[in-house]
Amino acid sequence: MIGPRGSRRIAWLQRALHDQGAPAAHVFDYETLLAEPARLPEALAQLPGAIVKLESPGEAPELHQALVRRGWELSGAAGDAPQPAAHGELVHQQFWYAGFADVLTALPYGPRYLNAPADLACMSDKLRCQQHLAAAGVAVPPLFGVIRSYEELRERLRDVGCERVFIKARYGSSGAGVLAYARNRDGREVAYGSAELVEQDGRWRVFNSLRQRRYDRHDDIARLVDLLAVQGAYIERWIPKPTVPGSDGRRYDVRVVALDGQPRQRVARMSAGALTNLHLGNARTGLDFLLDAEAIKHLEAATATAAAAFPNSRMIGFDLIVRGTRNWVLEANGFGDLLLDLRHAGRTTYEDQALLTPARPAINEYAHA
Repeated sequence: MIGPRGSRRIAWLQRALHDQGAPAAHVFDYETLLAEPARLPEALAQLPGAIVKLESPGEAPELHQALVRRGWELSGAAGDAPQPAAHGELVHQQFWYAGFADVLTALPYGPRYLNAPADLACMSDKLRCQQHLAAAGVAVPPLFGVIRSYEELRERLRDVGCERVFIKARYGSSGAGVLAYARNRDGREVAYGSAELVEQDGRWRVFNSLRQRRYDRHDDIARLVDLLAVQGAYIERWIPKPTVPGSDGRRYDVRVVALDGQPRQRVARMSAGALTNLHLGNARTGLDFLLDAEAIKHLEAATATAAAAFPNSRMIGFDLIVRGTRNWVLEANGFGDLLLDLRHAGRTTYEDQALLTPARPAINEYAHA
């Protein structure tokens, strides 16, 4: 496994390996990879035929800053290097992605990656991922392209004739930098999301919080969109999520984890707000009382179709809106297996991985990001 030092994700997979009676995985951290890249091929040479899992580089502030610095250097941007972000601050996401994509591109050809580096680079660019899925015939919310400012948002909405969209951070994760935006013809507008707009020392900054917020002042919305757009943002049509029966208006979407192209663990994520991410305190529930057998059949087919768009990746989390037999894929997440205690056929995502063999030959086919 390749991941951040002290990663809880690595610890959970190691525990699953132990519980299955398998030997512990060898671990190589991103920090060493950045500092001494020649050491990785040496380590891999000692483990021919092993499955190599690339873990999320999240939850590691120093690693995050190192990737930002690497991306900034690659960009050739003028001025001083970016300063370390404050805890929870959403800033320099475009540089973070450039740095991480560069790391993925430089990985050795040949190992049997659980998820191919090129696929992870694609899935970490949310707009590129949605475009890739759409090109593969997967139903996604209509995409309205990149925006670079609040003014460009307003112009785009006038051009496409749409009043309700999701503004999404192109390189974000876990709902960070996602806003549900709506405007009325009389000029009123509102935005919902977990982003917190803060003024400090005469400068506006945006932070990711664990509480969903409502913004209805024009100046606040404009500042917030501008701060997100400069880091890379795009917009897509806001497709309303279905309502949970008997829940006083809570809505839900569905996370499904696909393993080797087949849907496995799945859960409904319920929220009274626009975002359903579980780390925001939203509840989860099974699908049985929300979807009938026909709807589940179509959900599974939609998941399999989406997984087929990434034939060189074995485990992907997909977020979907399900309305009867219609499905829209909201996101593909190459690190989407963090669903503790959620089981399918008696196994968690980590237990599924602990039982994998390197028998799937397509996984070592690597294309550069």
